Amino acid sequence: MASLAYVVPGVGLEEQELQRRERIANELVTDDVQILEANEGPLSIESTVEEEWSVIGVMKLIAEREDDFDAFVIGCFGDPGLAAAREITETPVVGPAAASFHTAVQLADRFSCITILDSTEPFTRRLVHEYGLADSLASVPVVEAPVLDIDHSSDALVEDMIAAGRTAVTEDGAEALVPGCMSLSFMQIHDEIADAVGVPFVDPVTVGLETASTWARHGITHSRESYPRADREKLEGLLGAPTATADDD
Repeated sequence: MASLAYVVPGVGLEEQELQRRERIANELVTDDVQILEANEGPLSIESTVEEEWSVIGVMKLIAEREDDFDAFVIGCFGDPGLAAAREITETPVVGPAAASFHTAVQLADRFSCITILDSTEPFTRRLVHEYGLADSLASVPVVEAPVLDIDHSSDALVEDMIAAGRTAVTEDGAEALVPGCMSLSFMQIHDEIADAVGVPFVDPVTVGLETASTWARHGITHSRESYPRADREKLEGLLGAPTATADDD
């Protein structure tokens, strides 16, 4: 059994919600999942500014806990700090957006990513472009659901997502859907929406955790050719003194 850490950037989630997410995560995979919240950062991530701000907390947390887990999942759909985290640690780090987008293009030729606000639509498109999948993106529909206001039992929000999904399929040519927000994903209504719309609805929580589990169990981690090891001596002011290893004795 692998030990997985789901790293929540920012500080906006209440303890009850963190516990709810940890319970759901442990129901979805057979591994042990622990939710870790950063000690600093924005209340929610709904802009590029907030996304960049959150990266510091992600890096510090992973640097502090890298020896405690077999894999990390970045707990935000924007994958903030993914590349930086991989430069810090040998432990595999998974971005739910990267995992979900690449799953979507294995299931369909074109996909749409349902996002939460007009302000998150541009960086959702940029994220897809950065992952080299822009040609497979059909659209980025918006459901207008600020992160801190999302009601996980809201039938109205489910109906909004179904309506957005149907439009993406019938008008934009989407053949699969991805919710572009982990709060939407933690509603765990992907089967309901898939049945209503008639195309796969990829669950970033499940895909992110299962990817982390697979990598951890099979000893897979990121390439040092793509993510060269950061010089921790130079980062002491940011991350603290590097941990001593046997090679340092």
